[in-house]
Amino acid sequence: MFNLTDCIGFITNTASKKIVDAFNERLRDNNITRVKWIALFFIGEEKNISQKELAQKMNANESSIARLLERMERDDLCVRERDTADRRIIRVNLTSKGTQLRAELLPLGQSFHEDATDGIPVGDLEIFKNVLEKMVANVTKEQ
Repeated sequence: MFNLTDCIGFITNTASKKIVDAFNERLRDNNITRVKWIALFFIGEEKNISQKELAQKMNANESSIARLLERMERDDLCVRERDTADRRIIRVNLTSKGTQLRAELLPLGQSFHEDATDGIPVGDLEIFKNVLEKMVANVTKEQ
């Protein structure tokens, strides 16, 4: 008989929510949201990233990313410019303020990761990631 508390979707959703909430709590003192933190990470990782690529990396739709970037531009964290070769493409880069904030917050992400994975052997973490990827592939029929 089906038991929701044993359902992998319920288990992973519950765990994800608790982890997200804990990370948001750590970010609160820095007056930034988790979503902005993720955007800062990816924009800083790949210079001149397109808005579409950023949406893909963040697993979000482009319109949500556009609104996020509007707020980040308003806060002087990033700039958006049309691609010189293809005007349909919008490129995103961090400002000096965004670069500085990213550098300040990266250790917080590292620290959170270390706390979350404390006491878990590296091999177990690899198995965990592989199993999750396989589950996602199973339900999304990724090719």
